[in-house]
Amino acid sequence: MKVIHAAAPVRTQAVEAIRAEIVSGVLKPGQRLVERELCERLDVSRNTIREACRQLEAEGFLVIPPHKGPTVAQLSDDEARAIYEVREALECFAVRLFVERASDEVLTRLEDALAKLKAAHESGRVSRMLSTKNKFYDVLYSGAGNDVLHSQARLLHGRLAQLRARSLGHRGRPQSSITEIEQVVERIAARDADAASALWRDHIRNAAATALAS
Repeated sequence: MKVIHAAAPVRTQAVEAIRAEIVSGVLKPGQRLVERELCERLDVSRNTIREACRQLEAEGFLVIPPHKGPTVAQLSDDEARAIYEVREALECFAVRLFVERASDEVLTRLEDALAKLKAAHESGRVSRMLSTKNKFYDVLYSGAGNDVLHSQARLLHGRLAQLRARSLGHRGRPQSSITEIEQVVERIAARDADAASALWRDHIRNAAATALAS
């Protein structure tokens, strides 16, 4: 995959290209990245690759030990469980706030985002599922109306992406996942905060169990 020298900054394109390869599994956890190979494959400068890797390190996709090259981040089972615990706390609260605060217009946007997410899950392409779900989350947090909560969720984004990819890559999980999300949105539309939050908790725990099992 080569970077196209076009409108978007070249570094941004490099970040997206490397991130996509990590999420899709082309680059494996623990794999060391070789700058020269990345420069040739993406057709960008070494400085661009270094800047892209620093950003991906900040997002949690890479680790860059002192005096060593970047390596794809690895998560232990304990770290994965801890991330899912924090995710559960943040997202269940976001669902509850959405029910309490979101206008009918924003609810319609969430339902539209859900329809696109369902199509992505039916495509079988994990990268498409992940990017479409990010848009779903944008609407969810917008309706929740708490910028601090959203900023905290963004801190988990990179580390969660690998876990989501692992979970959604498991046979049968995309279908069960979208069914769970549809049930949550039904309860959100009914303005039932308790049921919506409880169902979202179950959704996250199912995702965690699948990711850890795989």
